[in-house]
Amino acid sequence: MRTHSLRRLLAPATGITLALSLLFPAMTSAAGLTAGSMILSTDAISATGVSYTLSFANVTSGTIKCIDIRITDTIGSDSKPTGVDVTSTLFNSASTIISSPASWGVTNNNTTGHIALTDASGDTTATPGTIVLTGITNGSVADTTYYVEVNTYGNTDCSTGPVDYGAIGYVYVNGVLISGSVNPSLGFAISSTSCSLGTLSSSAASSCSHTISAGTNASSGYTLSYLAATDLTSGSNTISDSGTSGATSTPGTEQFGLNLKNNATPDVGADPSGGSGTASTHYDTADTFSFDTSGATVATASSYTTTTTFTASYLANISTSTKAGTYATTMTYNITANY
Repeated sequence: MRTHSLRRLLAPATGITLALSLLFPAMTSAAGLTAGSMILSTDAISATGVSYTLSFANVTSGTIKCIDIRITDTIGSDSKPTGVDVTSTLFNSASTIISSPASWGVTNNNTTGHIALTDASGDTTATPGTIVLTGITNGSVADTTYYVEVNTYGNTDCSTGPVDYGAIGYVYVNGVLISGSVNPSLGFAISSTSCSLGTLSSSAASSCSHTISAGTNASSGYTLSYLAATDLTSGSNTISDSGTSGATSTPGTEQFGLNLKNNATPDVGADPSGGSGTASTHYDTADTFSFDTSGATVATASSYTTTTTFTASYLANISTSTKAGTYATTMTYNITANY
């Protein structure tokens, strides 16, 4: 943001004063808007939706009906700076140069860079006063002096009954790009490479658990899944799983499944903690255990998140006819960051 100083047009040399009065007949009876400055919400070239705040320390007291503003590359001309667009310019209600800015109409001439603010009823001026214009597109040429000229009039024709005049010089600049990069990160850890269900029984459920930690700075979070795996097998024998939609523990019936919740039956596991990760459908209900031999998503985060610790709990039940043997399967977990 840059503050621009007022450039007064009235000079002590008679020849210069005469030349300017020929260019601006209305100035001959207009007072000067002095000690002016202007602040742009951004002075970067070609920026859109920019606010221009013009401030003047000395505004002639009285009633005016027109504030005529011209953005120009040459004082007294209708030559608009290259790239400037005032088509959507509005007179903001934060302006203080008159008492009721909301009642004033706005007529924009994008060809000449004129913005005419009018009120047929007239409005009382205030000093010091500000004019706040919004919705301007900055020019596309940097480091060149341009001007905002302001005339106020006692008539809505914006040409008769001059009251005040002032001009402010300013420049557009090439923005300084400040950049830095943040490397993508994805944290993932499993607390153990084994999980023992112990000796299986047809009269009581067997269980075990381990933790999985996940976190990322990816804008769309992550997806945590396990890959395709077999049911618990021993040679050619298999303990059937509890299904993709899950089931509660039923000792005496073959079951194998997992979830990521704090369970009471059997008493195993814990709810996810930390971060914003959540367990996925079929793995997010206490005392319900699921398994899909094709693989499945077990947890997700929808946005960047600090580490969430999930507890993966496994359930195994057998029937009285389950054949003897050492039953096992390998669970391979996969995490994908979603950028």
